[in-house]
Amino acid sequence: MSNGYLQLRRIAFSGPKKMSEMTFFKGVNVVCGASDTGKSFLAESIDFMLGGSELRDIPERTPFGEVQFDLDVTSGERERLRFSRSSSGGNFKVQDLLNETSEEEILKKVHAHGKIDNMSGFLLEKIGLLGKRILRSKKKGTTQSLSFRNLARLVIVQEGEIQQTGSPFWGGQYTLKTAELATIKLLLTGVDDCNVVGTTRIEPDGTKQIELIDDLLADIRQEIEDVGEEEEDLKKQINRLEETIKLRKETLNKVQAQLDSFLAQRRELIDSRSTIQDRLDEITDLLTRFDLLQKHYAVDIERLTAIQESGMMFAHVELVPCPLCGAAPDAQEHNAACDGDVEAIVQAASAEIEKIRRLKEELKWTVADLKSEAVSQDHELSNLNENYEHVNTQIQKTIAPLVSEERASFSELVEKRAEVQKGLELYVRLLKLEERRKSLELDEDDEGMPGPIVSGLPESIAHDFSLKVSNLLKAWDFPGDCLVHFDKESTDFVIDGKPRGSRGKGLRAITHAAVTVALLEYCQENDLPHPGFVVLDSPLLAYFKPEGDDDKLLQGTNLKERFYSYLTDHHGGDSQIIIVENQHPPASMLDRLRMTVFTGNPAEGRQGFL
Repeated sequence: MSNGYLQLRRIAFSGPKKMSEMTFFKGVNVVCGASDTGKSFLAESIDFMLGGSELRDIPERTPFGEVQFDLDVTSGERERLRFSRSSSGGNFKVQDLLNETSEEEILKKVHAHGKIDNMSGFLLEKIGLLGKRILRSKKKGTTQSLSFRNLARLVIVQEGEIQQTGSPFWGGQYTLKTAELATIKLLLTGVDDCNVVGTTRIEPDGTKQIELIDDLLADIRQEIEDVGEEEEDLKKQINRLEETIKLRKETLNKVQAQLDSFLAQRRELIDSRSTIQDRLDEITDLLTRFDLLQKHYAVDIERLTAIQESGMMFAHVELVPCPLCGAAPDAQEHNAACDGDVEAIVQAASAEIEKIRRLKEELKWTVADLKSEAVSQDHELSNLNENYEHVNTQIQKTIAPLVSEERASFSELVEKRAEVQKGLELYVRLLKLEERRKSLELDEDDEGMPGPIVSGLPESIAHDFSLKVSNLLKAWDFPGDCLVHFDKESTDFVIDGKPRGSRGKGLRAITHAAVTVALLEYCQENDLPHPGFVVLDSPLLAYFKPEGDDDKLLQGTNLKERFYSYLTDHHGGDSQIIIVENQHPPASMLDRLRMTVFTGNPAEGRQGFL
């Protein structure tokens, strides 16, 4: 068969005001330099442009809205394809840069079997794997469509994956194990699982339950990916949040108590002001009435004074004979002839005038007391108003804003705790569903059930591939005899009698790199489909961060030199190797590979990826 291979040529982040790009060449490309300069983010960005669901959100990414990605198809009619995608994700746009008449096409982000209107199918068609199927469940005999995402994890090995203790062929998720191993079998044999016929089950309800659980597991895993946190990190986070919420609640209670105290003071001041104002209004009303009373007293005194003066005038009247009867003054009887006693009336008027004057004097002192009380109450009201303004200002400008801020902060923490709890609940649900799925699968293994489909690598292929890995490790001068065989039980390799996963993380990284490179070479040597490139993040980790005695075996050896020498000797044509490392390659290799250095210093060379 004749297969096409892909090679990376360029990746660029563009925005309204700036662009940052990286170019790649055939053969060996090395991106090295200081930590925290975007080297690992570069590998993640390549994976994102090959159909990855989400790009890690880092501050340096903010000014860029689009990612461009150029690929060459090296077999058949040469093509240079440019893929464009929003940095937030979504569908792709593609254009053939070597064909001036080609128009830009839209590629969907979701894989569809046998179709090239999506990114996965479009790439699979270029490397001769479109329409292939891989085994999904060896017990049920179900298959699934091969997606380019099944291949991406085998050719783009991130830093966290390259040092994992598990198999390079299996990501560790139990429900994906069969499909991932079927993908390896397809690459190493060229034969897919399209001819597998599903087995008939005696208990279809169990099968339906498993299918439903698989759908639920897929949804939960997607939600967990959206959360972007490991379970242990979430547990630590929830503990920290509980402590912070407890402290913040105590602080909130204190400021709330302070606010309640000030509000109580303000209410007391309002009540006191209202009482005083009512008294002042009462005094004003009394003074108005007393003023009217004083005027009445004055009128009464004037009237009584007139009576008094009139009576006194009768005492000076001349005595004359009576004009009616002619009786002489001595013979006249005044008391009998007249009902009025002038003298008594005058005395009564005088007494009433004296009484009114006493009342008027008392009224004067009462009015004086009321006015004095009004002045005192006005002074007290002024003090209360000042205290009220002070307390109200404290509430409005200091205490209330502080309480609002504390409440908002407390609410944010509670919402964050709920979000973290939701993430933890996802892991709990995931575990329960996985346990339920395993239980159902065990139930299906009862006697009378059809036997499972034989899966995994054929013995002869596993042997040949193990020899390939062994020869490659020997060429790199890996310590030991480099006797390698594939253990089907662990789906990993045993090197010199010791499981690969039990070694230090540095040796796990270099052996993972060996398996990845061996897979590329095996496929090309046997004319089998493969994307044609690999991206390795930190394969020489043992030189940078050794772990345990195993990793120290590489210290002072020439494995690093032999590693680069081998790659430059064997990968310069249709294959491409991209190495992401902290340390620089040996000086003797610099003229045989393409190197980009991220200095981490804005004043020296290239600071970083973005």
